[in-house]
Amino acid sequence: MATIERRERQSGVVYLADVRIRGFPRQKKTFKRLTDARIWAQQTEAAIRSGEFRDVHKTARQKTFQALIERYRSDVFSQKASKTQEGEKYIIDRWEKALGKNVLSSINSELVNRTLLEIEAEGDTRQRNGHKNRDSHAPAQPKSRRTMKYYRDTLAMVFKHGAKWGWIGHDPMDNVKPITKLRNERIRYLDDDERKALLAACRACNNRQLYPLVVFALSTGGRKGEILGLTLDDVDLKRGVAIFRNTKNGEIRAVPLVGHLKEILQAQIDWVKEKYKGLDEKPSKRWLFPSRNGQAPIDIRKPWEKARDSAGLIDFRFHDLRHSTASYLAMSGASQLEIAEVLGHRTLQMVKRYSHLSDSHVKGLISRLDKSIF
Repeated sequence: MATIERRERQSGVVYLADVRIRGFPRQKKTFKRLTDARIWAQQTEAAIRSGEFRDVHKTARQKTFQALIERYRSDVFSQKASKTQEGEKYIIDRWEKALGKNVLSSINSELVNRTLLEIEAEGDTRQRNGHKNRDSHAPAQPKSRRTMKYYRDTLAMVFKHGAKWGWIGHDPMDNVKPITKLRNERIRYLDDDERKALLAACRACNNRQLYPLVVFALSTGGRKGEILGLTLDDVDLKRGVAIFRNTKNGEIRAVPLVGHLKEILQAQIDWVKEKYKGLDEKPSKRWLFPSRNGQAPIDIRKPWEKARDSAGLIDFRFHDLRHSTASYLAMSGASQLEIAEVLGHRTLQMVKRYSHLSDSHVKGLISRLDKSIF
């Protein structure tokens, strides 16, 4: 028979549905609404009595989380876009390391919550500052709420597929609180002095590709991956345009090449063509910013960090060049729609963070309106 028990927790009232039938493993599940608990209990009991209910508990006691991750990689992860895989790979690898040896039946919300706290306590392992004067023994900065949401939601997605495959019964994420009310308002951009210092450091760098790459980022607002994904065929200096094909949202985007960027790209392209002529092994693609052997785009991390440190920049990432472009556009009077078009955003939500930088422009519009109507 089925029973429903009302329980009070710190997060609020929940309802535990419990189905017990002789000769069949006990089935339990927690719900936030009494109606949902009753429906589940009725449906579960009916399915058991009719022989249609699958006993996933035996599978959950036999399968490990590592087996679940392996199937997820094969059936789900492998079908995702390459850019999505890049971001998700580290997350699922970390969960596999933490929970891989556990059989699925042993994983509950308490274990998940505890592991989330451990992951958060590890801090941000990336070199967020990268400044040479930073104390190497200082504790890592805590992971952001957005990053922790990514960890939580990725695990929830893995378990969702596990339930779909009949590998788990009770969802371990039922009592793992969702992470909401995120704030994504980082607007770190270069002021005039910082910009001059950075460009001077890039010019002085022994890697000749760093300066044109940074100028490209500042001039177009392109992401690092988008710029490094460019080939010579994607750049047309006569028309003054470059085509980003490997974009975050999957949409091809054209960006204009004008002024100083167009001038330095001609020298870059001439250098790249000569480089590829001298290679014994001809690659399938000729990258605009090639690696030493020309087989892949350049890894710019070390020269970038060296130039950034030399310029004395603190708390500045390569992606902040994109923020700088958007900020300069906003301060020059560009509308949110225009900024979104340049950056390749589908909606205006992501560019609202720059609205306060265009206050003077808006004030000028209102002043002109006032003069025209009064």
